[in-house]
Amino acid sequence: MTTRRDLLKGLGFGVAALGLPSGCVTVAQRASGRNPNVVLIYSDDQGWGDVGYHGYTDVLTPNIDRLAAEGTQFSQGYVSASVCGPSRCGLLTGVYQQRLGVYGNYDKGGIPTSQPTLFEMLKREGYTCGVVGKWHVGMAREELRPNARGADFFYGFLGGSHDYYTSSRDPDDRRRGERPIMRNGQVERPIQESKGYLTEMFTQEAVQFIERTDDEPFCLYLAYNAVHHPWSVPDSYVKRVQHLATHDERKLFAGMVLALDDGVGAVMAALRKKGVADDTLVIFMSDNGSPRGQGIAAPRQKTRGTTTMSSPGPFNGFKGDTYEGGTRVPFVMRWPGWIPKGKTYRQPVINLDIPATVLARCGVSKPWQGHVFDGVDLLPFVVGPKPSAAQPHEVLYWRRGEDYAILAGDWKLARDDQAGPRTIRLFNLAADPGEWKDLAQAHPERAQAMQDLFDAWDSALPDNQSGRNPRNRNTGFVAGKRVDVAEFNRTVAAAPAPRGKAANPNVRTLETELARDKRTATQKGRPFNPEQTKRWFRAKDLNGDGILDERELRTKVRPDWNKVGK
Repeated sequence: MTTRRDLLKGLGFGVAALGLPSGCVTVAQRASGRNPNVVLIYSDDQGWGDVGYHGYTDVLTPNIDRLAAEGTQFSQGYVSASVCGPSRCGLLTGVYQQRLGVYGNYDKGGIPTSQPTLFEMLKREGYTCGVVGKWHVGMAREELRPNARGADFFYGFLGGSHDYYTSSRDPDDRRRGERPIMRNGQVERPIQESKGYLTEMFTQEAVQFIERTDDEPFCLYLAYNAVHHPWSVPDSYVKRVQHLATHDERKLFAGMVLALDDGVGAVMAALRKKGVADDTLVIFMSDNGSPRGQGIAAPRQKTRGTTTMSSPGPFNGFKGDTYEGGTRVPFVMRWPGWIPKGKTYRQPVINLDIPATVLARCGVSKPWQGHVFDGVDLLPFVVGPKPSAAQPHEVLYWRRGEDYAILAGDWKLARDDQAGPRTIRLFNLAADPGEWKDLAQAHPERAQAMQDLFDAWDSALPDNQSGRNPRNRNTGFVAGKRVDVAEFNRTVAAAPAPRGKAANPNVRTLETELARDKRTATQKGRPFNPEQTKRWFRAKDLNGDGILDERELRTKVRPDWNKVGK
């Protein structure tokens, strides 16, 4: 029987890739014995090309750039999922979220109580924990909500997307964009009554949490919903970016980024004022890459090189994809005296590493129950004593729906419904980080070995909490069944493209709905009204990503949908 060890050795890897418990190597704690404070800032849908320190001059991020200058930036920093909910599940547990049955955004699920969160683990070490912003890892039951999962303080919303100017006072309101803002389980006054802007409100609450903390070390998780759709920001921010050499849609988005960046600056100012800036490990990261659905003018569904707001930089793919543009994001750590200043760390790392890195400062190498960390303590790699060429991870995995990817060294195997053909593709990221050249035919043995390694991991995962399991999972892998990469690709290449639909026949976009309604109108001999279709689509597209998922299709539109936007 072929084992995972055999598969890794066939790719030239040693025992470090065999999934042994991580976090075992730690950097010594400070001489004072006090654990560092932790500030973890997680932005929303902010792409690789949406920060200045990556070399982009059509956005303003002076405070994020300062974090990078005063700390270490991770040029190959990944998230464990290319959409919001599962990415946050991986971040807050340090475990591949699929091990917990979390594969996509699912409001009825969340982080199981059998798996401790970062906050629950830190509370055992004497921390006071605050959560501000977007939760999105459990809302259906009280035991999945922040105050039940280790947060001493929570201010924010429980779902996935939210309007910046409007919220409901009804705790049972099911409109995802306008659900209530909560404070420790109690509904807050609606945003519109205070005339606030949600990004600024989250910043204010985060600063006040820092100001309230006393002698205990604290952990602040500031999960902005910026810069997620809807595209809205006070004019004052847009005026500050008018000098940028870019077009109006990018300037509008840059204003949203600037509001987020101002928040980062306010948090750092609060740390300095309190005298704890140098005693605080500050981490900044985005939850996934740029959304495909973006912009004001049609077409809203973007392709490579046509983005008008958020930018994936030089990478292929978008939010929802397993290509680099969906999972490779801005990632910075700052901790003076411990994290090197002005350094760029170039080995692959992932958001799963954050809990292991934070808990290692407390001498904790694994959760007290549930799965061990899939992430590792990064400090021995960034600071030493690990050799500079040592990799924190020899293998990384992604799985979302029928899309999947595996990264082993410089080589990446990916299968994705969008942003490319539906074949299984092989790339060498060292030579081709933009994933332009598919090498599956040139290196068939490597492609097959990586497919087998992925299937060995994927076939052992539990069912999806939602009940929608991947249809292309090789459940017979242990019994000897193999996915023949070359044969699969020949079959896909020979199959005709679906007529009148997007590359993925299950994806419903504005373009597919317009075509569908026009065809229906023609068949029934009645006038076709494209503006009505557009209004219906906007009402159904609750998260504004330009794609109607199953939940959005099942959700009834508001009664006045045909009047909005007339």
